[in-house]
Amino acid sequence: MATQQFRFGTAINCIDGRTQEPIIGYLKSNHGVEGVDMVTFPGADAVFSGTSGRLAELELARRAVSISVERHGSDIIAVAGHHDCAGNPGGREHHYLHIANAVRVVSSWGFPAKVVGLYVNDRWQVERVMHNGGGMASSMTG
Repeated sequence: MATQQFRFGTAINCIDGRTQEPIIGYLKSNHGVEGVDMVTFPGADAVFSGTSGRLAELELARRAVSISVERHGSDIIAVAGHHDCAGNPGGREHHYLHIANAVRVVSSWGFPAKVVGLYVNDRWQVERVMHNGGGMASSMTG
């Protein structure tokens, strides 16, 4: 495990470069991390949708997260989706559903880390996707 002098977080994110800085900034500002291990795939939230047929990518994501948590000591894992995604086209609700499912799947892996869902909107601001029983809600972070 990494020394506690440098605190890591983990983000499962799209390859789209427009999303990298907002997600890293959110994790640094809201979770006190100094560095973010990035696990990227086109349309990353779709990997967890159950309909994508991307089991190999799902296993790669789990392995990468394992290294981040076990070797770097990451205690926060974010799964992100975003507006205008070429790898997982769809509107905000579409992404919210995929992100909520991703949070459930990643949580089921049993890592000793908090798992959060994040959505980067059309203004490149991060919204926290919160599953609340039967529906979804968000909170904005600029």
